[in-house]
Amino acid sequence: MTPPPLARSLAPLPEESLPGFLLRLAHRLGRSPGRIANLCGLAAYERRPPAYHLIGLPDDIATTFAAATRLSRAEANDLTLRRYASTYPPLANAQGHSAINMVIQREHWVFNPSSRYCPECLSGDGSRVQSAFGGPWKLSWHLPVVFACPLHHRLLEVVCPRCGNVLGGASQNRGSLVREPQRDDLHPLQCRNPTSEQRAAGKRRDVCGTRLDTAPETSGSHLSAAERARLIDLQERLDRRLVPDPAETAAGEPDDPFADLILAAQLIKLSWPAGVDFSPTHATAALIDAHAAPITAILDGPLATTSKYLRMADLRPAPSDPATCGALLLTADTLLGDREPSSLRERVQPLVQAAYERSSKRAYQILRGTKVSASLARSLVRRRQVFHAGGSSRGPGRLRVPSRDCAFSPEEVPQLLPQAWFDDHLAHLIDHMLQVNIGTVRHLRRAASLKLMEMTAGGTWAECAETLGLPRGSAAGTLDVLDRAMPGKLWEEFEAGVERIAAELDSSPNRVNYARRRRAMATWRMPTPDWRELCNGIPKLGRLARQEPHLATVLVWAEVTQSEYLHCPLLAEAHLAGQDRKLLVDQVGQFLTPANQKAGRLELRRRLDLYAARLAVQCDSAPSGTFRVRDTSAASADRSIVGEV
Repeated sequence: MTPPPLARSLAPLPEESLPGFLLRLAHRLGRSPGRIANLCGLAAYERRPPAYHLIGLPDDIATTFAAATRLSRAEANDLTLRRYASTYPPLANAQGHSAINMVIQREHWVFNPSSRYCPECLSGDGSRVQSAFGGPWKLSWHLPVVFACPLHHRLLEVVCPRCGNVLGGASQNRGSLVREPQRDDLHPLQCRNPTSEQRAAGKRRDVCGTRLDTAPETSGSHLSAAERARLIDLQERLDRRLVPDPAETAAGEPDDPFADLILAAQLIKLSWPAGVDFSPTHATAALIDAHAAPITAILDGPLATTSKYLRMADLRPAPSDPATCGALLLTADTLLGDREPSSLRERVQPLVQAAYERSSKRAYQILRGTKVSASLARSLVRRRQVFHAGGSSRGPGRLRVPSRDCAFSPEEVPQLLPQAWFDDHLAHLIDHMLQVNIGTVRHLRRAASLKLMEMTAGGTWAECAETLGLPRGSAAGTLDVLDRAMPGKLWEEFEAGVERIAAELDSSPNRVNYARRRRAMATWRMPTPDWRELCNGIPKLGRLARQEPHLATVLVWAEVTQSEYLHCPLLAEAHLAGQDRKLLVDQVGQFLTPANQKAGRLELRRRLDLYAARLAVQCDSAPSGTFRVRDTSAASADRSIVGEV
């Protein structure tokens, strides 16, 4: 049954949190917060109102709570962090139910069960209601990214000035909206922390009881006025993103900064002191150093390699101290700086390398576990020469981000870079390579296609090979060969050449869908009548013209799809109508050898290329059906050659 409305209620204060509203309402009614929570449906099955209600109230509980407190549903929901779910990404995946793991929520910067506070905000605005019950315990103070009060130009506090403990309901990771919820003799602004774990039989446990609206300024008090001003300026910028101005949003404000900022902060902690130069002052660096020192001591000590289940409570969560948290976020903001790709990568990569050297498993978990902006994701990816490298290709947390913004799609990348593209942009590399042989051009063309795929689809070189339909072994072999043959500076030239190709693809109005061609040609075979017609009138072909047209199938397939002939589907078949695969591969290789491109073979190659070009046109317009290729040879001006796909 829905409980009846309370005898009296209160109007929520601006920005007030659910715990703060409970404290004020309980004080007005002379009851304990726990009793009021029970009457309002917040603690029906528990002695304490659970902290996960702060994230958001389930619909049934929100309806009951609103009815009991005489609030609207909108007012009830605005007391919870649900109001920030659209602007603060960590809240988007949080669910308001009893399965919430408080440790996990802290590690992902979702919310703080305990509350930071500004004593001047708590003292109220002088109105009758706020003079009696205090100012608002603000909802935003529970967000890890809120560490200062721009209104009163000060950093927030997090501990009681007398007992020295943090405030709020978290106790041994068991969350409650308020601490000591059964106490009915405390003002909303008094510290509710117990002074001892033991209680006398039949008596209440003693609590601190200090008034927090008169607390002195302690957090960051050693910082200079200029340092505090920088922290408050950052807080103002973050506040504008938490509650954006509709006009700014309409004008095209950039994406939210919080995911990037949080990941950058975690990277700084894990790699510290590698990022010390990004901390604006020695004082802010000292705050981070004090916070990170216990973490680095463990990770750099013997337990990091000998303990199988090593857990560090402070590795991933935001620092609880507002000044330290602000210093960390300010350093992260400096690290991110401008988003120009090369400079961002130059700043981030040393920290990534240091994090992996310290703890590769934890670095991978942190860097692959958060969805961040494309610019930051690109800067985080480690590279093998100019390719994305490292990390597993399995699991939902893997990082697969395109290395640039491309107008062309993955399906428009050929398996083997066309020879004309290579001649225009990469052929000059041959003159500067340390080792050159008959396969060098093929390796460069293959590597260029892998790089184009990385640009548009992301992923490691192995994943790009898989997307292109290349065996991973072939891709690995190519990179090994080029590693030995190309000095570091030449890799930069290679990347610049592929970038020019990508730019031309971006601007091209007639891009080819090579993946579509590969699908269309997967079962195509050169019809015997077409093969005979192609050979007609060419002298000295002899036995080649009388053979089955497997050679022509492989050559035409490779030309139409711009792929390596070794990957032709015909060669993958278990049986080739009695023809040995190795024999056919050798035959194709010999046919393509430049020394053999003369006389009748040269004319046959010309006809096959013409046949392939016309077949490609048909393939682009009709991926399945019948292809009619006319006028293939000089001897067939008024006849049709028909190939079925």
